[in-house]
Amino acid sequence: MTPLVSEAGNKQNDLTPRQARQAEKLERRKKYADLAIQGTNNSSIASKRSVERLYLHHMDANRNVDENKGCNEYFKYFVNKALRRSPCINRGYWLRIYAIKSKIDSIAASTNKPITVINLGCGFDPLPFQLLDSTNKENAKYGGRLSFVDLDYPDLLLEKKKIIEKTPELQQIVGKLIAHPRLQNVLQGRQYLASPCDLNKAGNFVKLMEGLELNDPNKIKIFVAEVSLAYMSSEKSNAIILSCSKMPNSHFVVLEQLVPAGPSEPFSRRMLYHFKKNDSPLQSVLDHQTKATQEQRFRSYGFPHTNIGNMYQLWESIDDDIKQKVESVEPFDELEEFLMFCHHYVIGHATNDQNFEFCPKLKQNEELNPSELLIKDPPMDFLPLDGSDFLQRKFGSAAILPNNEIIYTQGCFSSRLKDTLLIDPVLRSIRQIDPELIGEAPPERMCHTLTSLSENLCVLVGGRGGPKKPYSDLWLLHRKSPDSWQWTAGPSLPETRFRHGACSISDTQVLIFGGVSEGQPFLIYDAGENNLTVPRVEGSIPLVASPGLAYNKKARKGAITGGADKDGSITGAISVFSYDETTKTIKIEKQLTHPAFKRYGCKTIFIDDDRLLIVGGFSPDVLFDQHSTVVEACLTSGKVNLVRIPTAVWEEGIPLMAGFELQMSSQRDVYIFGGGAVCYGFGAVWNGVMRIRGADLSD
Repeated sequence: MTPLVSEAGNKQNDLTPRQARQAEKLERRKKYADLAIQGTNNSSIASKRSVERLYLHHMDANRNVDENKGCNEYFKYFVNKALRRSPCINRGYWLRIYAIKSKIDSIAASTNKPITVINLGCGFDPLPFQLLDSTNKENAKYGGRLSFVDLDYPDLLLEKKKIIEKTPELQQIVGKLIAHPRLQNVLQGRQYLASPCDLNKAGNFVKLMEGLELNDPNKIKIFVAEVSLAYMSSEKSNAIILSCSKMPNSHFVVLEQLVPAGPSEPFSRRMLYHFKKNDSPLQSVLDHQTKATQEQRFRSYGFPHTNIGNMYQLWESIDDDIKQKVESVEPFDELEEFLMFCHHYVIGHATNDQNFEFCPKLKQNEELNPSELLIKDPPMDFLPLDGSDFLQRKFGSAAILPNNEIIYTQGCFSSRLKDTLLIDPVLRSIRQIDPELIGEAPPERMCHTLTSLSENLCVLVGGRGGPKKPYSDLWLLHRKSPDSWQWTAGPSLPETRFRHGACSISDTQVLIFGGVSEGQPFLIYDAGENNLTVPRVEGSIPLVASPGLAYNKKARKGAITGGADKDGSITGAISVFSYDETTKTIKIEKQLTHPAFKRYGCKTIFIDDDRLLIVGGFSPDVLFDQHSTVVEACLTSGKVNLVRIPTAVWEEGIPLMAGFELQMSSQRDVYIFGGGAVCYGFGAVWNGVMRIRGADLSD
């Protein structure tokens, strides 16, 4: 019989009373930490159940062989109360479920040999029941070759056993669980084993694998670690990887967190805090922060062949028809949050089978190379404001007035807002203003634009309520006296429009570009004539959502940066244009491309006649960091400079650059404020005000 329990109890008799007390204290601390890690199972399995309820039938997954019975469900047996998660969490967990199963499928398709899947930290994951279920139509392709070994904490496996025993549908799949005839503490079913195993003790793990006769080269082994090794020290988790690599014909599938821009990046900071607060801190993740270090990790510990990427690379590898089905399940307008999630999770497949061909091989996209670019270091700091809690909103819109006051309207906190703020950076104050109304008030909204035409007039355009409630309205905010404002309705847009850009191109005109809309790429609102027109356009430019849009009236030059087309592809270009007010003609002068321009949701501003400051946004290829979150582009030469965020500011916690605002004062102070995001399941981050002082970016 192979013992899997700790032998520490036998050594207690050799300790002094003081040593015994210290040992007991350490044991209690370890048990508490183990319970905290086990607690992460509950949140994860509830989220996967949310996906099962919403996505399963829509995707026609796990179809029963009896067509009259629809789709089989498995997570439902392990979740007492079903919850509906947010669209971003649902899509993230759908991708996690897909990630593991697709790797198993690719291995199974490459061989006719029997396959054993060893789940390292299985929790309540019903993967064995899903893939062993003979009534699941999708399982015919496995030909009965799959078997499973579930490893986890004893208490958790005991609960899982109880659920199986009281659920006829699960017992029908794996049979009755009985004690293994040779191995202590191991439960055995039909093509299914469950065993307690402390993965911190690689020696015990190896004994169990030997007891299960997994050294047989005629058996394919798939070791699955879905956010389980992350809670272990690098020394102990790497010992498990090394042990697995010593077994012939082994594959290791890992899915766990990354901190690709370091632990001070806002999403990473929130993620690390979340797990630490819940007494289940991420450990080995801090030693293997990036895709490159994860790849080196597996190669160093016995798996020379690797296919490692982040979750967005996996998403891009999925067939278009599957992605379209996923996108049609529920309204989704959270691409920034989805990109952040994807950059913070690695999906890796490593093997010691030198003849195995990865399918698909994850595409490695072009990334920024900071060593090739000049770095600038302007002074930056945080600007404390009285009333800063009002800034807790995302996708509001702001406009700076000639007197350097900032109007900031609406947006979304826990729900969409309808208020209007007045920010005074000089007095360092924020207050709500209550404009008078002529007729109805603008409904609460987000993803709209607000543009200042003068000290006394701002123009609000479009936006949306819910993702399926876009607006086509236009509103004028008039200043009637120093402390009095008034909303009046303007002409309606020809079509609904949100996630667009807008900027002033003259003292009376607002240029509107892009967005989620069926309309023309450009519109012009003329406040003097109070009408909307479609300008003449020379050159070609696609309609994109969430671009950066800026215009320099003196140089009569504008720039459109990044954004996503209707297929969701994010462009890596700046389109430079000119505007002729007499003929109302937009002319696309040229297009500049660079990996630094590939951003969704960035904000831009001219810092002189030819240089554009680009701030924030999200790329599918790279998570922007201390050196690349802010960049400068010369529109004549196409030269790109990095604008480094000072280390003290970066480590204190910069704004999370989603749904934020960017404005520049007449003193050339650049203000980055508002915005934030819900960071997957880890909680929300809300921004204050960060200032680039004097925008001193001269060469």
